[in-house]
Amino acid sequence: SEVGIALAAREALEKHGHPTRVVSVPCFELFDKQSADYRKKTIGNAPIKIAIEAGIRQGWDYFIGTDGIFIGMTGFGASGTIEQLYPHFGITAEATVKAAEARLHGE
Repeated sequence: SEVGIALAAREALEKHGHPTRVVSVPCFELFDKQSADYRKKTIGNAPIKIAIEAGIRQGWDYFIGTDGIFIGMTGFGASGTIEQLYPHFGITAEATVKAAEARLHGE
């Protein structure tokens, strides 16, 4: 579900002139077993790295750095459908684009 959000954010960011790469890491452990060269080529050297996760940030700093942007849950306890909860937690393409562009423009 997060890949669709990332692809929609990528489309919007590229329309605004921001080259964007989407990388899916469904298993941290398997990705980490790849060569350092493979991981570096896959993740790239973008000045801004964003993780989108319908969960908590734990583990993502390894890939995005501690200064990376995390789009995801900051707490638990809400109940509802995905259509209700994703906007509630800001797990949307719009929130991703807003966060990326704010960082790009030094906000």
